[in-house]
Amino acid sequence: MGAGQEPHAVAVEVVTRFIEQVVNGGRVELIDELWHQDLVWSGGSLGEQHGIEAFRKMLGSGGGWVGLRLTVLGVYGRADTVVVQFTNSGRRAGRLLRVLPFTSRAATWNGVGVYVVRDGKIAQGWFVEDVVAMLRGLGLRGALDLMTRR
Repeated sequence: MGAGQEPHAVAVEVVTRFIEQVVNGGRVELIDELWHQDLVWSGGSLGEQHGIEAFRKMLGSGGGWVGLRLTVLGVYGRADTVVVQFTNSGRRAGRLLRVLPFTSRAATWNGVGVYVVRDGKIAQGWFVEDVVAMLRGLGLRGALDLMTRR
């Protein structure tokens, strides 16, 4: 990070580095460099992680995905906040959310992440993702029917 950079430029640089090197590059060892110790990661239906150890464990497990890739569609930075519009894609390797049946199918779905950067590190991440599109891609029609039944 260059000295004299605008706060939003620093924030965008940190978030972009996290996505490229950790999420897509698998370099989990960089988490300490990029995230605050007291981080909060809010993943909607995927739950919440508090603290860097819980976050590291979640990322290190891979979540049961093989070849998971986050493709950035847009990045918007203002002050300490960065919004990322993205597409996730990958192949499932096991049960989903510890409840849904085993599948090895591939899926692609969209999402939005909002990151707050403090002192050059990510302090908070909030995410919303199109879980219905993910379930459709995985062929989990029964689960989708349960979720959308009135």
